[in-house]
Amino acid sequence: MSFMKGFIVNCLYFIIPFILYSLLIAFVDPFNYLNGFGITSEEKRKTIAQDIQPHLYKLIAFQNDPKKNLVLGDSRSNGLYDAMNEKTWSNLAYGGASLKEVIQSFWWATAIEKPDTVLVGINLNLYNKFNRRFWVEETISRKSNFFTYAFNKYTFNATIGLAGALGNSEKETTPEAEEKVTKGEYWQKKLSETDKFYKNITYPDEYYEQLNEVSAFCKKEGPKLIFWIPPLHQDYHDSLKKYQLKEFEDKFRSDLQTFGDVFDFNYTSKLTVEEQNFRDPVHFNARVAREIEKEIRNYSPLYSILYTLKTGILGRNEN
Repeated sequence: MSFMKGFIVNCLYFIIPFILYSLLIAFVDPFNYLNGFGITSEEKRKTIAQDIQPHLYKLIAFQNDPKKNLVLGDSRSNGLYDAMNEKTWSNLAYGGASLKEVIQSFWWATAIEKPDTVLVGINLNLYNKFNRRFWVEETISRKSNFFTYAFNKYTFNATIGLAGALGNSEKETTPEAEEKVTKGEYWQKKLSETDKFYKNITYPDEYYEQLNEVSAFCKKEGPKLIFWIPPLHQDYHDSLKKYQLKEFEDKFRSDLQTFGDVFDFNYTSKLTVEEQNFRDPVHFNARVAREIEKEIRNYSPLYSILYTLKTGILGRNEN
């Protein structure tokens, strides 16, 4: 009897910390897994949890409240989303996303809610056989049940961050950090990093087939599939000349035009030659995001070349 009692006591000692930790996760719920049960505000989740693990934050946000319009892509699509109507659009764009993640996010989201419109941002660097980051796949597994959600480092780190912020009615302000790198220095840094994207770029046969399947689904089931090619500053275009990508880029554009409508902002224009339109050579600023959003929303090309799948007509109306 005493042995059994000791065994039970030891089990309790072992189990109680897990129970207490699970309760902490449930009450803080940094990524809103329990959809409203947690006591932290959405504003603080966005500030802390989304910064720690944007994939987990956005996938759960979509699952809790799927919208009929969907944005997919990398950091440039994420920047465009800031200019869009959050009440009607869901954001599944992630900084540094691979095309593998874009496609996986599409199929995962459409299994939950068939969208009306799918907007996919894709530059040439994503259309590469070797661009294969798989964080979305890991995140889907991570949020598959409460145990895997609670017991991973991202949820732990976000919980600690949010727990420390509980009770603060106002957002804390801190003195602005001294800028360590000037815009010019960071600009040159981005121009020096082209090798990791373009040195070994290879035609992605598998991605082509997978995008073709996405296109076929949209044509059959009804969602409007729109691709947009984000603008790169002319300095970046100049830095890519050494890779002799013209044939590859022409094929990239041709492929996209068979899948859906395409807004191409990435050619020499007033938009791409002016440095003031960019935060760095590959990321446009908020003002340009609003312009891009307006052109796509109104189907009225000003700084873009528009190819429509239905008519096959290229259009451009730049002043």
